Amino acid sequence: MNQTAELAYLKAALPEDWAQYPTTFFETCAAHARWLREHVPWCRALPEEAYFQYVVCPRVNDEALLPHRKRFFSLLWDRVRGKSETEAVLEVNRWCHEHASYEPQDARTAAPITVFSCGSGRCGEESAFLVAALRSVGLAARQVYVPRWSHCDDNHAWVEALCEGQWHFLGACEPECTLDRGWFQTAASRAILVHSRTFGPAEDEALHGEALGLDGQARLHNQTARYAKTKRCTFFAAPRETITLEVFNEARFCPIAALPAGEDGRVTVELGLGDLHLTAGDKEAFFHGETESTAVLHASATETGWTAFSFHAPQGRETAAPLSPAQRHAREAMLAHGDAIRKRRIAGMFDARRAAAHPACAALLQKARGNFDTLCTFLEESPDPLRAALLGTLSEKDLRDVPLSVLDFHLRRARPWQGKFPKAVFERALLCPRIENEPLSDWSRPLPGTLGKVASLRKQGTPAYLRALDGAVMVWDGEGFRPLSPEQTGRVRFQKAPDARLSFRQNWSLSYWDGAAWRERMLSDDWQENVFETELPAGRYRVLLSARLPGGGQLAKRCLFDVREGETDSLPLELPQVHLKDLLFSRALPLPELVPPPGKPALLCWLEAGAEPTEHVLRECLAALPVLRALPVTVRVFVRGKTALAQPTLAAVLAAWDGISVETAGWAYTAACTARHLGLEPERFPLLVACGRDGRAAYASAGYEVGAVDLLRRILEFLCGQSTEK
Repeated sequence: MNQTAELAYLKAALPEDWAQYPTTFFETCAAHARWLREHVPWCRALPEEAYFQYVVCPRVNDEALLPHRKRFFSLLWDRVRGKSETEAVLEVNRWCHEHASYEPQDARTAAPITVFSCGSGRCGEESAFLVAALRSVGLAARQVYVPRWSHCDDNHAWVEALCEGQWHFLGACEPECTLDRGWFQTAASRAILVHSRTFGPAEDEALHGEALGLDGQARLHNQTARYAKTKRCTFFAAPRETITLEVFNEARFCPIAALPAGEDGRVTVELGLGDLHLTAGDKEAFFHGETESTAVLHASATETGWTAFSFHAPQGRETAAPLSPAQRHAREAMLAHGDAIRKRRIAGMFDARRAAAHPACAALLQKARGNFDTLCTFLEESPDPLRAALLGTLSEKDLRDVPLSVLDFHLRRARPWQGKFPKAVFERALLCPRIENEPLSDWSRPLPGTLGKVASLRKQGTPAYLRALDGAVMVWDGEGFRPLSPEQTGRVRFQKAPDARLSFRQNWSLSYWDGAAWRERMLSDDWQENVFETELPAGRYRVLLSARLPGGGQLAKRCLFDVREGETDSLPLELPQVHLKDLLFSRALPLPELVPPPGKPALLCWLEAGAEPTEHVLRECLAALPVLRALPVTVRVFVRGKTALAQPTLAAVLAAWDGISVETAGWAYTAACTARHLGLEPERFPLLVACGRDGRAAYASAGYEVGAVDLLRRILEFLCGQSTEK
């Protein structure tokens, strides 16, 4: 079996990986792909370019490359053999759900084999896992990505599979009964940009999509029109400049694409109908996608002080086709079956008898999941307490995939310096094998940039780390940590009102102008009596403030200010003022069975009885009952089963508030559909939705904040026509 063409493709397409990983890894990938090409009907039928890009290629995004194909094939082949392409894709996704589910994790992307062995991953890891599993049985697949949403503070990745010559989407490890269905499809219709990746030659635009530019080894391709209403947009800067497209997300301007301009300074791209912030060096422009098609970048403002702006999210499609009762039942049964298998697998990863020998590390071993044996073996090699200390420096994700060889190396590296520094300094800045979000290694290959500098210092016995604020190298001088490179600094005293809730990367952010671009700075958000004081390198800074509105838009402010050497300045932070009308929107509910009868407003409440956030809301409802009961509002309460009705606070509200309709069926499904449709976190409860007289959602919230019921009361009074508030 000759795999010369496959190896030639891999060497050309993945030059960075070819230099980093052993040749045997690529030889194994090539041989497996060639066997699929010769023996699997759907792989044999693929066009050559689709075969190389979406089957041969082992890379999906920026995940670690570890062997997985033969393992996945051996577990999957009997389940997909003889099925149609569509049936095979659906079956592979069911298998993935049996082995992994969503779990928020750090930004480093774990390998598909790690997601499989440990049972969870974030959406970028789940989707890379599904793509890897599909490719392992010869099914062409790719990851698609919204780098940043505009209507909420997050992003998302899912999968497209090539079936019968057409791309179809599916949620990774979130099986459905059919393709082209997922909770994210309504959110995706509100995307400004959806993209995919290819590696190496990708000339067939009909297959791959419009090329957007390069990202390291990868070429990005535009898939937005498959999901959202779009239009061609044209931006102008200087000839051959790179124009960066930014979405306002987490109270900061987040890049979603960097597009090189032509000789005429022009960039043309198809985008969703939302607002963007455009930058090219020291030039910028605000682009209003709903009403504009062109923008010209001009010199950025340089004067200090505050300016206000707004940011509008695309409206998107209003609803997706609901599942029939039979489909919903089948889906719930499928999910329950997969959940049970996965939970049994995860429970079996922990050996309580073996862990009992290491009581100080019991919690770490529990988190290790599929890497349990590796960590136990490391601890069992000797009773040296430094071994436990080393594991204690690792993140949860590190515990799940760190190799034994890496642990042994860093133990040997750090041991000569034990006892020569304060314990916290030694463990954080010398013993720890992690520097930032890089893959853990034995440092035998030089690390790039500041990562390499820190590694070099630690190998020499100098405690060092990267400062969270800006990534500067910090070294221990015997009394404290100082920047490796001398710097001039000043202090800033941020101030807020006593009742203001300011959270970094939620409603405020800080950036530094480095002479070429704005660079984000990370702060601890440690408010003390409404003051947060910090030391910053001298220079120009930008603060951004955001008030996210329920409809997805934002009211915002920005301020430019200077930090001067040796000086302390004060900067009051005041969020944009939000009026009641700003909180209201109009969107159809996602499921017909949720739509209230027309004629009067309605309140829909998904409650998690007994949980603290729901308890707070229920107690506030009890206090406000005289007003709430007097409002002409239809109230429907959804709870997780009949046992919830015995919860005392909920029972008290139901007894005192006449006419409430209580429903116990389909709680999880209806809540998830509604929250995701309205741009809210589906895992946060209570979920509260106020509807107008037309039966459309006008306001929604997820979770609890002090005063939530009072705000809801004001909104309901407005919807009932009993308020003059603006």
